[in-house]
Amino acid sequence: MKEVVLLKKILILLITLTVIGCSISNSEIEKSDKLTVEGQIREGEFTEIFLSNSILFEGVIDSLTVAKSVESKAKITLTNGEVTEVLTLKKDDSRFPFLFYRSNLIKGEIDAEYNLTVNIRGKEFNAHTKIPKVATVEDITFLQAQKDGLITPGVKNVRLLIRNRQEQTSYYKILIKNENESKFEFASPFIVSTENVFTETFPIIVNYNRFTSGSKESLLFVGEVFEIKLIAIAKAQFDFWKKVRGEESDIIENAAFTQEVPSNISNGAFGYWSGENVTAIKFKIPK
Repeated sequence: MKEVVLLKKILILLITLTVIGCSISNSEIEKSDKLTVEGQIREGEFTEIFLSNSILFEGVIDSLTVAKSVESKAKITLTNGEVTEVLTLKKDDSRFPFLFYRSNLIKGEIDAEYNLTVNIRGKEFNAHTKIPKVATVEDITFLQAQKDGLITPGVKNVRLLIRNRQEQTSYYKILIKNENESKFEFASPFIVSTENVFTETFPIIVNYNRFTSGSKESLLFVGEVFEIKLIAIAKAQFDFWKKVRGEESDIIENAAFTQEVPSNISNGAFGYWSGENVTAIKFKIPK
């Protein structure tokens, strides 16, 4: 299953931030390009790199503008120190960007280091990452959901007990979906760090919320089956999402997604290049 991503909305926000109240020439549009990179490599899998760019616009964001933001003419090189390969362009209509670059030789390995180079329109962007160790889930329990101090009938929260690697800080993102849904969504919380955790284990209380009209509704209904992906990620990806999303399950509205957002990609690119390692969990909410 493909995971839902926020880069399309982020791209639109980037475009919006560059609005000016006058006509814009083609040369000005070209100068405004800002490369957006979403890249990950997972243990035992080929890497996938999604590229897009932000552009100035003249007051209207339409499907053509968004489609033109997808980068399809880059040369992307991946190396693990022993093998070097140029990634090939693939298509996936189920997500945005719908074009992506994939390796065909190099697969992810624990603690191996991976260097990425993107060449496009005379510019070069470089990034480095390694794949973190997979998370260990010690126990899963279910808690009665509450709202405003009152029990919510028919709804529960999921409590994951995670083994803490005390020798180093670990970073995670959490995705969730009902088994009848086609795509994973962001759980609440979405990102977690063990920076201030000093015990051998630590709990994460996971919820699956839908936000409507300024309020949220839990979707973890008793009797239904859900899947969670607890994904160990590199610090660079954690820092990126922390700035873009904060502690909420949606993008921070009115945030200035410019140079303030941290990135491990050189030359001013927006986004991240990150190793990942997935722990998959499937469960039925008990009565």
